[in-house]
Amino acid sequence: MKPLLTLFLLSASVGFAEEATLTKNTVMRADKSLVTLKAGTVVQVVARNGKTLAISVGGKAGTIPSSALEVPAVVTPPAPVAATPTPARPPAAAPPAPQAVSMYGRAVEKARTNAAKHEKTLVKPTDEVMDGK
Repeated sequence: MKPLLTLFLLSASVGFAEEATLTKNTVMRADKSLVTLKAGTVVQVVARNGKTLAISVGGKAGTIPSSALEVPAVVTPPAPVAATPTPARPPAAAPPAPQAVSMYGRAVEKARTNAAKHEKTLVKPTDEVMDGK
């Protein structure tokens, strides 16, 4: 009963809905189905709920993420720029190497560090005899 009531309220409020255009492909979640909507599709926005929007398109009602709609450009005046010169900064240090995120990546990093440690501690008898040549 609740899904039917929601659908009825969505369809009844379509007269008060505003039209909007999708900026990217998105998936609309309806009661028991998923519908793919392409970018540029004109939809009617029935309600806004934080991160989701209740919409109606082609006789179907559902929800989509609010990031899929065009955002009206808000004109903000540029902030005044101060005329004080900024002191020269020393060059920034190199960013640290990216760390692995997956188990496989961590295993590869660990193998590389172990191989480097092994190379440092490896005794090479020919170097001792030839005086490092």
